[in-house]
Amino acid sequence: MISENNKLNYDNSDKDMLKNAAVASDSETNGYLKIRVVTELGDYPIEGATVTIYASLDELVPVQTVTTDSMGYAPLITLPVSYNPNVEEMDPRYYYTDYNLNVEFNYYYPTLVYDIQVFPGITTEFVVNMTHIPPTDSAPYGEKKIVIPRIPR
Repeated sequence: MISENNKLNYDNSDKDMLKNAAVASDSETNGYLKIRVVTELGDYPIEGATVTIYASLDELVPVQTVTTDSMGYAPLITLPVSYNPNVEEMDPRYYYTDYNLNVEFNYYYPTLVYDIQVFPGITTEFVVNMTHIPPTDSAPYGEKKIVIPRIPR
């Protein structure tokens, strides 16, 4: 509790109050992605790249689409996380939700990242290196695919 002179009492009630106030109510149901997009060797950030997040089960409907800033960073992406008891390798204490990521920018091959495991209350960081399409490529239809392996139990 807070005393009349607005100073905290250092008993357990004040510690519990501060702990509850400091933890966002959505921290147990949301996870976060922090994404930076750079050139292939990581030398230069790419401003204006389109970053699209898809639920891993439905790649046709985007969950969220954002654009990178001048330093190559996308805004922090908040994603729902839930426990699925039907997934055998999912531990109820350390549950996650899978998402896929697509990054696109003019004159660069699209980069697809599959099976990103987003955990509740945790920020996962990715640096996506984009490969420039050579001017001699007459049919630039390639893409770079990255598959994140599952975490074994």
